[in-house]
Amino acid sequence: MKNSILKLVAIFLFCAMAVAAQDLGGLAKQAQNLGGMDSLAGLAQKLHLTPQQIQQVLPILQKEVPQLQAIQNKAGLSNTQKIDQTKTVQKQSDSKLKGLLSAEQFKSLQGFRSLQKQEILQGTLPALK
Repeated sequence: MKNSILKLVAIFLFCAMAVAAQDLGGLAKQAQNLGGMDSLAGLAQKLHLTPQQIQQVLPILQKEVPQLQAIQNKAGLSNTQKIDQTKTVQKQSDSKLKGLLSAEQFKSLQGFRSLQKQEILQGTLPALK
């Protein structure tokens, strides 16, 4: 689990540096190279985020990961409680993301959200597919 967190942090940092340097070709190539790995770059690619959207969306998703992890790791929570708390965290982020994404992008994000809920129940780190 710690390796997954470290991998996510590394991906976040990579994306931030790539956008800051405006190396969009490099970002696209790196995202493509990540292929089947669960990553923010992969999610950004699937959502077809613009460079500006990447700068705005990644920090929101970064803040969400530790919150979802905490829910997943809370002993004594029922599956219903975990789902309810996960929905609350997602709604907080989604309220910010909705204004940054197109309707199509937001719909794709909601599909990802469904997968996150399943993974919380399975006890795995919320994946960024």
